[in-house]
Amino acid sequence: MHISRVELENFKSHGESVFEFTRGTTAIVGENGAGKTSIIEAIAWAMFDTLEYKKEEIVRRGEKKAVVRVTFESGLDEREYTIYRDTGTGYHIFDPRLKTRIADKKEEVTRFLWQHLGIEPGTDLESLFKHAIGVPQGTFTAIFLATAAERKKTFDSLLKVEEYRRSSDELLKTVRYVDQQIVGVDINIARAEGEIGRIDSIEEDRKVLADSIEREAETAGTLDIEIESKQTLVSKLDEMEANAVRLRSEAERLSAELARAELILKQSEGELTRSRSAAVLMEDSRKDASHYLESIGRLKELERERGVRQLLADEMNKTEAALTAVHAERKHLDQEITKIQKARADIDVLSGRIAEQETLEERLDAVRRDLAKAEAAAGQLNVMNERIAALREAYKRTSDELILAREKSGGAEQLETLQNREAALVREIASANAALERDERFQNEIKNGLCPILSQKCLNLKEGETLEGFISSQFGELRAQIGTLSAEQRNVGEALKTAREAERSGAQIAGLETRLKEIGEEGVRSRDQVLAVENDSSRLSELKVEFAKLDTELKALDNPKAKVSYLKQEIGREIEIRNQLSASEKNAERLESERRLSVEKLENYKDLDSLLTAAADSRDRTAQAYRVFVANEDMAGKVSELETAFRSAEKERSTLAETSAAAANASEAAARDYDRESHSAARSALLDVQKKRAEVGVILGSSRRRLRELDADLERLYSVRKSMQDEFIERERLKRISETVDFIRTTLKEAAPLVAKNYVHHVSLEANQLFREIGGNAERTLNWGDDYAITLEEGGYDRPFQSLSGGEQMAAAMSVRLALLKQLSDIRIAFFDEPTTNMDAERRENLAMQISQISHFDQLFVISHDDTFEGYMDNEVRVGE
Repeated sequence: MHISRVELENFKSHGESVFEFTRGTTAIVGENGAGKTSIIEAIAWAMFDTLEYKKEEIVRRGEKKAVVRVTFESGLDEREYTIYRDTGTGYHIFDPRLKTRIADKKEEVTRFLWQHLGIEPGTDLESLFKHAIGVPQGTFTAIFLATAAERKKTFDSLLKVEEYRRSSDELLKTVRYVDQQIVGVDINIARAEGEIGRIDSIEEDRKVLADSIEREAETAGTLDIEIESKQTLVSKLDEMEANAVRLRSEAERLSAELARAELILKQSEGELTRSRSAAVLMEDSRKDASHYLESIGRLKELERERGVRQLLADEMNKTEAALTAVHAERKHLDQEITKIQKARADIDVLSGRIAEQETLEERLDAVRRDLAKAEAAAGQLNVMNERIAALREAYKRTSDELILAREKSGGAEQLETLQNREAALVREIASANAALERDERFQNEIKNGLCPILSQKCLNLKEGETLEGFISSQFGELRAQIGTLSAEQRNVGEALKTAREAERSGAQIAGLETRLKEIGEEGVRSRDQVLAVENDSSRLSELKVEFAKLDTELKALDNPKAKVSYLKQEIGREIEIRNQLSASEKNAERLESERRLSVEKLENYKDLDSLLTAAADSRDRTAQAYRVFVANEDMAGKVSELETAFRSAEKERSTLAETSAAAANASEAAARDYDRESHSAARSALLDVQKKRAEVGVILGSSRRRLRELDADLERLYSVRKSMQDEFIERERLKRISETVDFIRTTLKEAAPLVAKNYVHHVSLEANQLFREIGGNAERTLNWGDDYAITLEEGGYDRPFQSLSGGEQMAAAMSVRLALLKQLSDIRIAFFDEPTTNMDAERRENLAMQISQISHFDQLFVISHDDTFEGYMDNEVRVGE
């Protein structure tokens, strides 16, 4: 795989930058601060989730969000993909060919990169980048100069040695879980053994109970036969008893019916007698009853005539009432005519005051408009005064802020110089510390004044000078240098802090000046507006007085215009009223004529009251005779019917007397045949046998229920016995699992150092080959030991890493890191950030030549601020030009 394109938006010093890359070696060159390292940092953040800063620190000053796009060709399917990441929440993989996202959010992106970068899932991308792919500037050889413990911590993590140990520890949880399961199975087996021990006793109880049920069943059968025999006898006696009761009931019923028939005969005889008496009374009152009906008819006719007379009287009353109303209406209309004549005179008086009213109304409207305008101006003036006060306060506050910003902005021009100096001091201090640690290790290896590399006296010492003394003097110089650099770093840090503050203050000046100018202009506009509004509001009191005076004068006139309008409406009604008066006079004449006609009609009914009195007297005299006639008419008409009913009642009584006597004889005969005591004795005997049968039935039912319970208990215990066998099998299975997991734990624990050793062996072989390619010397052998220390074998002697020259250390460290990368992934890309720092010209040239000789890698990137690598790299990208 290889990276083909990097796009940066608002990333650190880059506004919008695009860089194209091809396979081979590439030198990224430019001045200090041009943004060379930012390209590598962007790739590290997007592809390997590595960022040495807070997100907000990588956003270009004045912008809201930084964006990185890295396009690479996958070694898995040889297709191009683009990684997008921003300082917000955006992080995804884009397929340019499909024009769609294929992985979104950090988890999916990481899984995609593991697959397409050829990295084992679970690998820490950040650690891989820092220690193999893109070692930070100034730390390329630092880890190999560190203590054995520090090297072990770093490379154990990278080689995943600790994962084997952690996996072994994690499997301990599985072992404990399986052991708990075995304990649970043992408890189940013990519980089951306790339960199935009851099977024999339950089986014996079941046999005894089954025999008892068989005996009880035989007894129940015998009792059922006896019950059937006694039930037959009791049924026969029940029939005899029922027959005797039925015959006795029949005799009693017929006796009661005979008594009822005799009563009916007696009643029929009485009714016949009363009917014959009623016929005699009806004949005696027939004549007077006829006169009563004639009187009733005459009264109805006279009542009808009285109703007609009442209608005529009502009509005459209505006519007289209407005549009265007409007279009242004529009086009202006469009054209305008088009011109209008065209205004409009032109009003549009021017309002269209308012009005065209209003049006052016009003046009042004009004053009302002026008053509303003045009141609005007064309210607006208050708001404007408050606005001017706020503007004065804002102007003063902004002026103070501008003065303070100008005071603080001094020294901002030194920011870039100080930043570059601070970065240079960090590199120099790191280099001096590395040299000091190397010399201290070297001193610890000196024995008897002999050089630990050549095992002989050093020939470069002055007379009387020891190797230990020479090294100690070097320590003093290095510590003094580190102290001087650290003091300068603190001073530069303070100055840098002041310069950054000055830069922020300087950035605020232009905005504050613009704001101050805007406030001043707005204040001038507001002042002009206040002057215009004050002129409008100055007449407010005068207008209020004038408005009150005009309003009083207008009220004093009492609105003559409205009164004249009303009086004219009244005069307009004169014709209508005179028409109504004429119609009223005609109506009065008509009503008077109708009243006289009604009086003439009522004269025809003057004798009606005397005729009504005579008819009423005749009705009252014959009313008693009519009541007697009507009261006996119905009874007298039933004589024939009652005579027939009397003869029928006599015949029925005679028949019932004969039937009742026969039924009484049959009842007495049945009573003689039925023996009540024998019947009671048979019933008692049946009840005793049924009681015994019920008792046996209860015992038999209870025994059968108990038998079913025992069968169910036995079935459950048989099932428990079967499941206990399954528990034995499960216990054996769990024991095998426990043994297997324990074996795996032991294997993982023992495999961790072996895996690390195997990795180190292969990395060492690969690193040696790379070292020989870089140095072009096959007689020297590079070894990377089990303690992760680098040694160089030459001429039969092993030289430790600390004793190597700067160029040798750089080549050795580079070889091991590149070999690690080849062993741990399919990535064939590496980044070298300022690898020639603190090297002289010759060593820089040698390193450039060595890097150019590295093969088997798709891309190698070298960042440099000088032209050391010019002519040695396949490609060159310049930044900042």
